[in-house]
Amino acid sequence: MTKFLTFGETMGQYNAEFVGVYGAEGSYLLDCAGAESNVAVGLQTLGLPDVEAVWISRLGDDEAGQFVLDELQQRITVRARKHRGEKTGTSYLNHHEDGEHFKTYFRKESAASRLTFADVEPHLRGADILHVTGITPALSNSCHNAIIDSLAFARANSIPVSFDLNYREQLWAPPEAARVFERMVRSTDIFKLGHDEAEAIWRKGWTAEEYARNFQDMNAGLVVVTRGMEGAVAFDGMNLLRHEGFRIQVVDPVGAGDAFVAGLLGGILELTPLKRLLSMDARERASILAHALKVANVCGALTCTRRGDTAAMPSMKEVQAFLNANE
Repeated sequence: MTKFLTFGETMGQYNAEFVGVYGAEGSYLLDCAGAESNVAVGLQTLGLPDVEAVWISRLGDDEAGQFVLDELQQRITVRARKHRGEKTGTSYLNHHEDGEHFKTYFRKESAASRLTFADVEPHLRGADILHVTGITPALSNSCHNAIIDSLAFARANSIPVSFDLNYREQLWAPPEAARVFERMVRSTDIFKLGHDEAEAIWRKGWTAEEYARNFQDMNAGLVVVTRGMEGAVAFDGMNLLRHEGFRIQVVDPVGAGDAFVAGLLGGILELTPLKRLLSMDARERASILAHALKVANVCGALTCTRRGDTAAMPSMKEVQAFLNANE
C-alpha cells in the first residue's frame, strides 16, 4: 500500500452557475476547494490499486465544515475534526464573459490557519509520499512552521516530497514568497510550478526550460513547469521532456493544476514507487516520466471541461479514453 499524505486548508467553495461579478443573490454550486485535498481526491479518483490518499486539516464547527467532511470522507482518508467556536473558510468563484474567473475569499482566522506540526506528525510515520503546496505557509505562522517541520521530518526519514508552488498573490508579495519557496524547493524531490507563477515571483524573463533547470539545481530531483494550454516541460538533471498539451473547450479551469499534479504522481505510481523513480537509471526514468507527463496533461485538460474542483477530477479509465480519441 502506498500512503500519500498531504495537509492544508479546504474551503467550502460556491461556484457561480451564472456569468458575472460576485453577488449573493445568484445561483451557486457548492463544492470543496483546497489544493491539497484536490490532489488527494484526484489521485484516489484515478483508481490506482493499493494507494491510500490521506488529508490532514482542521475545520470549523459550521455548515461549510460539515460539507467538507461529508464530501471528502466519501473519497479519501480524512484526518480532520470540527472545532467548536471556529469557522471554516469559504470562497466564491465567479466567471466573467471574457473567460476569466475571480475568487472572493472569506478565510481569515479560519480553523485550518491554526494547523501545527503536532497535527501532522503522527500521520507522517509510515507515509510514502508527502505533498505540500505554497498556500499553507502563507496562512499563518503556525502553518508556516508546520510546513518547515514536516519537510525536515520527511528529509530525516527518507520520505519523498512533492511540492506544488500554488502561488496566491492575495496571501503574500513576491519577495516574501520567493524566500520561503526557495527554502522549500531545496527540501523536495518533485517541484511543480506554472511558468506564469515563476514570472510573477522571480521575473527573470526565462523560458519554462530555463526555470526547470534553475530549480533542478536546487532540489537535484524532478522539476515540472506547466505552460497552460501549451503543455509542460520536465527536467530531472539528465532528461528534458516536453508535452505540448491538448486543445479542449474550457468550461472551468479551476482545479486543473491540482489535477495535473494528481495525474503526474498517478502516472508515476502506475509504473514504479516514487522512491525508486528518483534513484533509477536516467534512461529508464525518462520513459516513466514521459508517461506521467502525458497523464498529467490529460487530467489537467479534462478538468477544464467540467465545473467544480473535486467534482471535476477524472478517472484513469477516462484518461485512457481521452488518449484513445486524441492520439
